Amino acid sequence: MLDENSIIPLYYQLKERLKEQIRDGTLKEGDQLPTERGLMEIYNISRATARKALGDLMNEGLIFRKQGVGTFVAKPKLSQDLIGEMSFVRQAIRQGLRPSSKIIHKAVEKHVSQSILNTLQLNASAEILIYSVVVYVNKEPIAIETVYLPLKVAPGILEKELDKTNIYDVLQNECKLNLSHSIVEIEPTLINDFEAEHLETSIGKPALSVNRVFYVEESPAIIHKRILRGERFKYYFKLEQNNLDFQFKQTSRQHGDEPFVS
Repeated sequence: MLDENSIIPLYYQLKERLKEQIRDGTLKEGDQLPTERGLMEIYNISRATARKALGDLMNEGLIFRKQGVGTFVAKPKLSQDLIGEMSFVRQAIRQGLRPSSKIIHKAVEKHVSQSILNTLQLNASAEILIYSVVVYVNKEPIAIETVYLPLKVAPGILEKELDKTNIYDVLQNECKLNLSHSIVEIEPTLINDFEAEHLETSIGKPALSVNRVFYVEESPAIIHKRILRGERFKYYFKLEQNNLDFQFKQTSRQHGDEPFVS
């Protein structure tokens, strides 16, 4: 039973109890949860409490509702290392998943946003390859990735078959580009209309924006922007023992910044 004397709200206690049952496998993918009335009878709670707990679990992507049928446990969330391995595809393969991708934009452009030029320390006439793909896991679209690559950084990149290999493998192995380090900015965001179309989800759904700038020594070389569906992921960092003083820098998106449109 839930603890009515606790300072923790009953809906939160119920949500955490159901969440733990999902995590430990008591409730598995596709299992049907009790109805609101069922939860009321099991835990001696009000309908509002049951509804709030289920609503929060749904917002977190742990359960989903079929109209007129019931509420069910959703697919397990995918694990994503935000600051380690550059290739999401390789991360997915290590988890036993079937990743794939589809190019949605590939062009050399001169007129990009000023924020891109400033980050890469380029002048307005610089030619930049903008390369965007939708990433799928088991045929489900889960992320949009866009790379901004100045042509001067990797001469000959346009002759490479980027649709058949990982762009960073090409840059490092064929273009001999030695990336020394990167700076990552992470922030919550909401899916816009462009992203909703390609990710087959609804406008306004939660997502995570991961912007990563790669450097060659101290010079910025590449911008990698990634939009991840918030309800399909859980995220983690891996910190080495000698680098536990991890520093966070709080920033805010400037008005007019676009995640993928230059």
